[in-house]
Amino acid sequence: GLEWVAGPDRDTTYSEANDWAKKLEVAGGGWRMPTRKELRSLYRIEYKPRNLTPLLETSGWLVWSGQTKGWKSAWLFHFYRGTASSDYRKMNENIRGFAVRARR
Repeated sequence: GLEWVAGPDRDTTYSEANDWAKKLEVAGGGWRMPTRKELRSLYRIEYKPRNLTPLLETSGWLVWSGQTKGWKSAWLFHFYRGTASSDYRKMNENIRGFAVRARR
């Protein structure tokens, strides 16, 4: 019941991913960053090379969630390992942003 858009395929900080998702106007807007649970639902070990549906192409292994941890960190999902962890929001190496919304 969700629609997804993969963000620009480049290293992205949490703030860049969040701004991009909020401003996304594809198909009428209303987009947000996904939760950890929503990102986990995309994880499939049988989908190579990223363990992620090929419909969301990216060269990164990590995707920011919209969930923060304190005022300096946010949660992200590791598609290589299939786990979530938190990191400093200004980190960007190999991290991407996705947008999600309820199917219309």
